[in-house]
Order: sequence, then C-alpha cells, then structure tokens
Amino acid sequence: MEFIHGTTLVHLKMRCWSGEKKASRDSDIRLGIDGKLPPQKLLDLGRKKIFPPKALDPLLSKRKSAERACLAEGTRFMGGFAVRDEAIDDVVAKLETVKAGFESALQQFLNDFDRNKEDWIAENEEYAHIMRDQVPDRETVASAFKFEFKLYKMQPLEGFEPDEAEIADQILHEVGLSCREMSDRLLERKRAIGGKTLCKQLDPLLTKLDTLSFGNGRILRVLGEFRALRSSIPAERIDQDHPVFGRVLTFLTMCSDDKKLERIVSGEFSVTKLIAGLQSGNAQSQASHSSTRPTTASAMGAYF
Repeated sequence: MEFIHGTTLVHLKMRCWSGEKKASRDSDIRLGIDGKLPPQKLLDLGRKKIFPPKALDPLLSKRKSAERACLAEGTRFMGGFAVRDEAIDDVVAKLETVKAGFESALQQFLNDFDRNKEDWIAENEEYAHIMRDQVPDRETVASAFKFEFKLYKMQPLEGFEPDEAEIADQILHEVGLSCREMSDRLLERKRAIGGKTLCKQLDPLLTKLDTLSFGNGRILRVLGEFRALRSSIPAERIDQDHPVFGRVLTFLTMCSDDKKLERIVSGEFSVTKLIAGLQSGNAQSQASHSSTRPTTASAMGAYF
C-alpha cells in the first residue's frame, strides 16, 4: 500500500478536433468510369480529411507534452498517471505551462481557421465538393477542444488493493521504452557525446526509478545497476569506438527488453560483470591481434 498512500493520481482530459469525417460511399468514394478515388492525403481508412492536418499538429503535440510531463515523475495507472506526492507540485507546474501553450496554440488555430480551410480546399480543388460543406463553423470547432487535469488521492477498498508487482512491472516497462529511445538516438548520433551529457540523459530514468521504487526489490535492483552504469561513465567525450559506448548501449538494450531485464533483476547480468567482460575481451584482443571486430561489439554479443 506504500504506492497508493504515497502517490497522487493525475487525470488528463484533452480533446482535439480531428479535422476528419467518416467518408460516404455515395458521395466520397466514387469508383468506376465516371469517378476515381480521392488521394490518400484526403481519404485514409474510410476517413476523409476536411481540414489540413498540419494546422492541428501544434495542438496535438501538447497532448504528448502533457503525457511526458506525467511520465517523467510517474507511471500510467487507472487511466491516468500515479505521481509521487513529493513530485506532484512540479508536475502540476509543468502541466499548467503545457495548458497555457495549448490555449495559445488554440487561439492561433482559430485565428487562422478560415484561411487554412480555404487553402485546403484550393489545394484539393477537384474534391472541393466533399469538403466545403462538411467543415463545421469556427465556434463549433472551438468547442471540440479541451485541456484540463484533475488530481485525486486513492483509497481502495480493503481486499481490492492494486497488485504492486504489476505496478512495478509497468514502471520498468516504461523505463525500458525510454531506454530504447535513448539507444536509438545514440546509434543515430554522428558525433561523440560528452560524458556529462550522457549522464544527464540517464538522470531522468534514475529519478523515476528512485521516486517510484517504494521499497520494491525489482525496481531497486535495476536502479542500483543504473547508478553503477552512471558512475562508470567518464567525463571525456565518447564516440562509437569508445568502450563506454558499447557498455551503455548494451545496458540500455537489456533494459528495453522485458525478458532480458529479468537477467538484471535476478543478478545474472550486472554492470560490474559487463565491465569485466569488456576488459577481458579487450585484453584478449590485444594479445592475439587476430580479430578485426571491435571489442565492444564482441563483448556485447555475449549478452544477446
């Protein structure tokens, strides 16, 4: 029950007008000698786009920003986000900033509404007949947008408390998704990265694991390995040939796979063992001079 008593549920309520309508077989999808199917930018999966999608992007992006703010300090729970009480003020401040940005973007969207509508129709003049009368007026569209959030303290009935093991699995899964994104960014990076910068990118993951651990052994085990990894990163610049690059990439890849993550939880895999494996591989390579493969790659292979 530590998790329940120590967290606040943040419930986001965001609505955005889609700029789409269900396509009609009679008026929109006309196949045969006298008709043709509208292009995909107008008709996709039975939905017709009656308004330029790019005009809605600034508003839709605010939903992702709000979710990121909650996930940075919390975890998905009961249709919302469970955030540790000590972090709730910071999350609320971030959500208020996102809300202000949403309202500003909405005002700009409404200011440009008529122009965007006419530009979209002009751009797709051949299909103007399936769009012009389908776009609601500006006031109706404005009412389709909403951004608000509510905070709740949870008090489950005795005997119906949530399974804290499942909550821990969810937290580790979310951290794993972040690890996958981070590893992808590292692989795509063309230039070396400073050790301090790399540590800063790891810090949000350590913070999330730390604030939501509530004494859970599985989370604490992974947190300990994250701390060991971070402390092993030097301040120098690290390129893809640097041994630390392979170390970090291996660890992030392990964390991003639920099955491989269990090897960290069980103690079968650890940063200490990873470093030892890399050092051993490097020593063998220097002694034999027979392998042209990078030592980081060969050591990484032992864990996959």
